[in-house]
Amino acid sequence: MEILFVCTGNTCRSPMAEGLTNLAAARENLPIHASSCGLAAISVPASENAVAAAAELGADISRHTARQVTEELLRRADVVLCMSARHLYALKSAFPKYSDKIFTLSGRDIADPYGGTLDDYRKCATQIRDAINSILPALKERLK
Repeated sequence: MEILFVCTGNTCRSPMAEGLTNLAAARENLPIHASSCGLAAISVPASENAVAAAAELGADISRHTARQVTEELLRRADVVLCMSARHLYALKSAFPKYSDKIFTLSGRDIADPYGGTLDDYRKCATQIRDAINSILPALKERLK
């Protein structure tokens, strides 16, 4: 299963979600691969605080480079998970033929920690990890 996470710049939230999902999938021996992109991304590394916060939870995103969302990425994904309702609406508007596989990761928006403290990133990473853990049972069901 291919999961694509989407945020704004692909330097904080979606790379942490990618790394934490791949970690969870490896721990549970699930055939899930996560990747990420952004609605307004340029090719830069993940933010230092995102790398640090993800590492504290066991995920290595130190080699991540931000990338822009493309139709090809959406086509290949089985599920597309957005960090906010704004991302969801933007994707569904720009790529309506993929609407049936675009969702938000959580029932509430995951706030962007960009420019915040390491503690802001830790809170965000924990929120993302908890959201991933809550959807893992549904993902396992889809794999059957």
